Amino acid sequence: MWVPELMSRFLLATTREDLTEVLEFFGREGKFHVVEFTDENLLEPKYGETYQNLTEQKDRIESIIEYFDVNVKRESFVHAVDATEVAKEAGEFLNEFQVELGKKQERLKELKTSETELNIIAELLALFPDSDASIQDLGENRFLRVLGGIIPVEEKENLLEVIEGMDFHLYFRPPQIDRIPVMIFYPAEDEEMLNKILKQVRFNRVEGFNLLEGSISTLKDSIEIDFWEIKEERATIQGSIREMGEDVEERILGLRRDVDVSLKELQWVNRMARTEQVFFIEAYLPSRMVSEIKERGKELNLYIIEEELINRRSKNAEKAPTKLNNLSLFRPFEFLIKTYGIPSYRGIDPTIPTTITFLLMYGIMFGDFGHGLVLILLGIGLCFIRLLRKYALFPIVMGFSSVIFGILFGEFFGMHPFDPIWFSPFENTEKAMLFAIYLGIGMISVGFIIRLIEEGLNGDKEELFLSGEGLPGFIFYLSIILLAFSLLNNLSKKVIITEACVTAIAILIVALGKPIKEAISKGFNTSYLLISLGEVIHLSLAMISNTLSFIRVAAFNIGHVILTISIITIADMMGEMVGVGKYSTLITGHLFIIALEGMIVFIQALRLEYYEFYSRFFKKGGKLYKPIKI
Repeated sequence: MWVPELMSRFLLATTREDLTEVLEFFGREGKFHVVEFTDENLLEPKYGETYQNLTEQKDRIESIIEYFDVNVKRESFVHAVDATEVAKEAGEFLNEFQVELGKKQERLKELKTSETELNIIAELLALFPDSDASIQDLGENRFLRVLGGIIPVEEKENLLEVIEGMDFHLYFRPPQIDRIPVMIFYPAEDEEMLNKILKQVRFNRVEGFNLLEGSISTLKDSIEIDFWEIKEERATIQGSIREMGEDVEERILGLRRDVDVSLKELQWVNRMARTEQVFFIEAYLPSRMVSEIKERGKELNLYIIEEELINRRSKNAEKAPTKLNNLSLFRPFEFLIKTYGIPSYRGIDPTIPTTITFLLMYGIMFGDFGHGLVLILLGIGLCFIRLLRKYALFPIVMGFSSVIFGILFGEFFGMHPFDPIWFSPFENTEKAMLFAIYLGIGMISVGFIIRLIEEGLNGDKEELFLSGEGLPGFIFYLSIILLAFSLLNNLSKKVIITEACVTAIAILIVALGKPIKEAISKGFNTSYLLISLGEVIHLSLAMISNTLSFIRVAAFNIGHVILTISIITIADMMGEMVGVGKYSTLITGHLFIIALEGMIVFIQALRLEYYEFYSRFFKKGGKLYKPIKI
């Protein structure tokens, strides 16, 4: 939550045929940040096509081993092979073997379908008693005809309800999986009506039954014979498939070994080969989601060529996208950060300190109980507008901040109906100014602390211990503040001298630390010394100006009070002149204040965040995590 989410980088490969399915998976998951493919180490290899053939053949071999439950033995020694020859040999064998196996499997499916139909026919025939009567006579009777078929289980009640009262006679048999065999006797003249009804209940004719010829007893016997013939043929085919597996077991294991050796010989560069049939995808995933997404995508033909957990100190950290990961309360304020820049993957996520300090400054500058309530109501209203709903939390939380400080300052629409819990900035201007400066000192100090944490996480000792933005600069800033406080409050000379010495030491480290280090490692460089001296001057001026810039927090609060008093005064004058003009002026004036001043205060608080707070630690240059989504 305080740092961008840890990412993992993947180099993935998939075939042209599987690309659509892979992209659909990416879009459905909505977690893959896909970057432009720029891997300079991925060269066009000599055996690129061979590698792809071997990869496909390896999968086919593994599926055969799994299908036949072949016992894979670990070999202690393997010999070198010619990858091109292995790919050719494996391709020819697998094509021939799988065509033959496919024919047998297809015949088994046909037999299964025939057996299912025979089951249904047998169930329908069971409705007739054994007799020498011809079934054609029933189906072609001049007055009464018969029809056999199946309907979905859930349609049985619908069919019974529709034909109730009609001259149709239905006979049902026990369900076959999710279908019910049904025989219908109907008058010949009602055939057209029956067809319309059956269409509504998804009735399927069993053509095998409706085309039967011969006596009922003979048909029952022939059905039984057909069952045995199907079972016998199926057993024969299954036996031949088992024999196929036994016959090729040694061959398939040998091919498996040779394909593995070939892939190792081609190594990673061959795995990353570009061919007309292969697409490579470089993508980033939040590390905490990797295992879960791998599990969901394990059925895809998506090959992981490289997988790397991007450590914040690694050389690839600069290329990793930044994904801010905050609680729902803080997430809307990520918008303010992104308008300034995307934090570095190696940096600190400033969302939480930004949320706290922004609301603190906004509340102080716009501290009014009544105006805060209006902002809260505005935010609640935005919740009911779909397009603006995502912005609703901003006016709500800013309104709460204004309400809190309005209570502390005793402000209610510019009036003072109750005593302030803390103090009134308008009546105690000096205290308001000092508070604003203390706020500035606190925010700048927090900025320094965040920078020190960043440098510590990144392991940059030079910036941490020698830079004006590091520990010496922070000590310099605090010592200046304490020195000024001591002088203004006439503290003892011993304290003042100690603080002055600390300030001087901090200045010397900032001014001479890096030049001395550079002189020891590479030799003395005058220009480097001048740059460090310039950094000291810039640091001194920046710290003073940054701190004093926070006086505007108090100034805008006082300005807010003056503006509301002006509106009330104008409203009183309008009341004397027009009567009801007082209230319309008050309403219009306060709405004007909320709209105009609320926006100005928002901009000023944002400016202090950007230029006085972020300048201490914020590292731009990050790439925003943007996963592809459907």
